[in-house]
Amino acid sequence: MNPDLLAQLRDIHGTPAVPWWPPAPGWWIVALLVLSVLVWLGLRLVARYRVHQRRRQMLAWIDHLNSTVDPQRDPQQFLSTLNRIFKVVALRAFPDQQCALMTGHTWTGFLQQNLKTRQADGALEALASGPYEPAPQFDPEAVSELARRWIKQHG
Repeated sequence: MNPDLLAQLRDIHGTPAVPWWPPAPGWWIVALLVLSVLVWLGLRLVARYRVHQRRRQMLAWIDHLNSTVDPQRDPQQFLSTLNRIFKVVALRAFPDQQCALMTGHTWTGFLQQNLKTRQADGALEALASGPYEPAPQFDPEAVSELARRWIKQHG
């Protein structure tokens, strides 16, 4: 054999190591999907947190009303504030219906229909005419409990 030819031969070289950056296009797609799901979950969690925070604020409003207004001495203010709480929740929960325009027995019928409880029939009637009567007769705990249930269902 000719030594010149053997000197020209080189040793076998392997392929260079695959770099980890930049990743293949499939990994970019997977990363984009994972990021999209995380953003969507984050937005859902923020929305859920805001709903629970709003419910806590409304329930605190009822607690504040029960501690500051005596329903025996000032029943009109008590009933009108509870009515306002019912309206605020209804306007947010039923935006396609004309809740703001409902008054009297139309309003209490709407509340009874959407409250889904039979205990509400007598207690909610105080909201229809109680704020306008000189001495309305109602059970303040029952009406407050119905307001709490309304907030928990629709708030």
